[in-house]
Amino acid sequence: MRKTLFFVLALPFFWVVGFSRSLSLNQIIENKIEAGIQNHSISADGVVLYAQDLIADYYELNDYAPVWRNKKNFKELMANLEDAYNEGLMPGDYHLDRIKRLIDETKGNNADPNKLADRDLLMTDGLFIYGKDLILGKVDQSKIRPGWDVPTNELPGNGDSLLYAALENKDLTGLLNSLKPDNFMYVHLRNGLKHYREIAKNGGWPKIPEGQVLKPGMKDKRVLAIRDYLEITGDLPVSVKSENDSINDDEVVKAVKEFQFRHNLNQDGVIGKGTLGAMNVTVEERIDDIRVNMERARWVMHHLPDDFLVVNIAGYNVRRVINDSIVYYSRAIVGKQYHESPIFKGKMRYIVLNPTWTLPHSIATKETLPKLQKNPNYLTEKNMIIMDRSGKEIDPSTIDFNKLSQNNFPYIVRQTAGPHNALGQVKFIFPNKYSVYLHDTPSRSLFANEKRAFSHGCIRLDKKWELLIDLMGEPDVWNMDKINEVLASGKTTRVNLKNPIDIVLLYWTAGADKQDKLYFNKDVYGRDAAVLKELDKPFARP
Repeated sequence: MRKTLFFVLALPFFWVVGFSRSLSLNQIIENKIEAGIQNHSISADGVVLYAQDLIADYYELNDYAPVWRNKKNFKELMANLEDAYNEGLMPGDYHLDRIKRLIDETKGNNADPNKLADRDLLMTDGLFIYGKDLILGKVDQSKIRPGWDVPTNELPGNGDSLLYAALENKDLTGLLNSLKPDNFMYVHLRNGLKHYREIAKNGGWPKIPEGQVLKPGMKDKRVLAIRDYLEITGDLPVSVKSENDSINDDEVVKAVKEFQFRHNLNQDGVIGKGTLGAMNVTVEERIDDIRVNMERARWVMHHLPDDFLVVNIAGYNVRRVINDSIVYYSRAIVGKQYHESPIFKGKMRYIVLNPTWTLPHSIATKETLPKLQKNPNYLTEKNMIIMDRSGKEIDPSTIDFNKLSQNNFPYIVRQTAGPHNALGQVKFIFPNKYSVYLHDTPSRSLFANEKRAFSHGCIRLDKKWELLIDLMGEPDVWNMDKINEVLASGKTTRVNLKNPIDIVLLYWTAGADKQDKLYFNKDVYGRDAAVLKELDKPFARP
């Protein structure tokens, strides 16, 4: 049972000071916690602590003994709170500056026990806040902007026992590492953050002046700066400079193509406006990109399955990842700016060959109806039919479309199956409230564009047959001969996956591979700035 000693508060101030020095440290910690419970705000050094219940319960279970008596545990906690900087977080969020000041103020044998108690409480609270940030992330994306529908990670229900075990085993680092995302990309983004901070510390990279488009073989004094830039970013091996280095030779072209690959640009070796713009993003801005995406990783990369599909909306691509290895890759087309593809997790369960397309009511009324009012033959030209709400087909010549409006359109419009269909010849279904799925498209030329935000939210897939064959896992049964046979029938055919697969639609503007190579994508939906703003705010207790 928690005890209270509030009679102390009624004593004159100089009695309180003298009495507190005669109390044991355990008793002072107990008094602070009990007073805080009564006031609904346990405080230390003038700061209301974040982990109110956890702190009250943990200290009570341990007879209010100071937590940080062991020197190894003490040093390890301080080192880990400092190391939060390398996670892209702010060590100050975990009371580090106050703790350091109190450490200085409590040196020697005559340390003020009240300050010792405050120091201990702040260290414990700092650890709990840091652990929370590693598991949940510091920023709550769902409160910044709609369209983020990935379930929040769960905090462990046994945080007190986890801490107790880590302290007993003197392994706080092991505990904190276990709370970080267990995915290779997070680890290598962390390495990239450290590397880019070193680049910034050494002066960053040069800005490349504007000028004519630099094609292979051209001579331009800017090539010298480009060589320096590419050496700093690691795209070009470091070499001794010469007068001929102003030529955009094969060595530079190869390095530019590598840079373009890492920045999701067309890999032509030509230094035009897009490539030059990517080069002139400062190292400080790239550091921010990395930090923002490390935060996103903390939101979604805890305990991913061993086998899953991932759509990177900002990167315009789809991958299948098995045991941290990419076994399938395809370019993709995603939602345009005002029809953003949502971010969520699902389970792909079946595939449809020769799909029909039932137009969403919004598209039918906002886009198709005006075309019908101008061109009565529009449905026939687009291989579409119109039906009443019961599904009965209606002759469009019997309908006066000029009398209809967005608010008065009692019909269903459907496009028939075939290569002409807006969904192409196949769609991959993972049931969700957004009615979003992966599908083929007859507009194949769009995949050649660098920017591929053209859809109404669904994901259009380039290598659709490779994905079907890969997911079916039966090359003797499901191969191109079998696929062509079904397509030739013209019949809409559903194929259930024997092994439904998890799929996550995410948004990454920076990533990394196992060789510590960094990749950057344009912030197509303008999401990064809001995340960075919240990430840079000092921690505030909810």
